[in-house]
Amino acid sequence: MTVNTVSEVQTTQKEPERQRRIFTFKTTQVVWLLLSIFEAFLALRFVLKLKGAKPTSPFAAVLYVFTGLMRLRMFQF
Repeated sequence: MTVNTVSEVQTTQKEPERQRRIFTFKTTQVVWLLLSIFEAFLALRFVLKLKGAKPTSPFAAVLYVFTGLMRLRMFQF
């Protein structure tokens, strides 16, 4: 009976753009994460406004202030 073993494989080729691709990928992930969190806050703001939450409650007040700062001025009429 023979025993199969796996040995370590090492590459000898250098990838000159590898670090740049990793940085770009990580940066893209962070941007998508921040945009997703902001979108969730906007959706929560919409639901709170729809249900008629009191703007004086601490949670709603913080959420309204945070999402109010992030809204684009061009959409405010």
